[in-house]
Amino acid sequence: MESQHGINGMHGTHDSGLYGPDSMAWKIGREVVVLLGGSRAILMQLAHPLVAMGVSRHSSYMSDPFGRAVRTFMHGEWLMFGSLEKAHKAAREINHLHKGVHGTLPIEAGAFRPGTPYDARYPELLLWVHATLVDTLLLCYDLFIGPLTLAEQDEYYQQSKLEARLLGLLPQDMPGSVDDLRAYVHDVVHSNTLAATPHARRLAQQVLFPPAPTILRPAMHLNYQLTCALLPQPVREIYGIEWDGRRQRLFDVSAWGMRKIIPRLPMYLRELPVTRRIINQTLQAS
Repeated sequence: MESQHGINGMHGTHDSGLYGPDSMAWKIGREVVVLLGGSRAILMQLAHPLVAMGVSRHSSYMSDPFGRAVRTFMHGEWLMFGSLEKAHKAAREINHLHKGVHGTLPIEAGAFRPGTPYDARYPELLLWVHATLVDTLLLCYDLFIGPLTLAEQDEYYQQSKLEARLLGLLPQDMPGSVDDLRAYVHDVVHSNTLAATPHARRLAQQVLFPPAPTILRPAMHLNYQLTCALLPQPVREIYGIEWDGRRQRLFDVSAWGMRKIIPRLPMYLRELPVTRRIINQTLQAS
């Protein structure tokens, strides 16, 4: 049964943004540790040949990976935590960028034949991007902070539909419940839809190992190992990523340690300064 919390904009009358401080959206989204799944979500998105083609042909990921990542992140922060005005402005900017993202797939890949059209505004592509993000954030919260009840997970998912709707994805084009969403992601991952095209592989390499000073290479290697641990096995196989039980056990122990430590930290250590600044601006203006 689809919850109505958030879908009707309950917090809008006080302009504490799309969601507000008591929402599951803020509870989960403000935790910096969930961002550790960012590369997992991106690699899953790029494993869809039409998404990869759109990103490859119409974004600056290859020429300016850090700048592209920062701009995408900031749009997401304003959507999640900004006032209604700021959230709608961010959505308009994203939708404007998406207007020019269309073309045709030049090769056969996954379930798609050469000449298959793509458009960033197609519901099936918007859904895949949104679903992988929601799935990843819920996974990371569970692994690194602690379990949520099924009702809390579903509340978060229902609230996420507000953002999705601003970006052109109608509720009827989305799975009804969080369980339905997970079933959708599982079905796509275990189908012939996904494939690592040459475009996806180049983009994935840029996401995982962007040009950076030597001092940052250990952090990139750590991010690579973390991403490998979080990816579903079929997606690892698509990209040719090897993974074994020893590395999985090491990851499991690390995640257990994080669950013991992170919930005990003060909130100012668990959120980014930019997130805190946007939240404070929104609350002060409400």
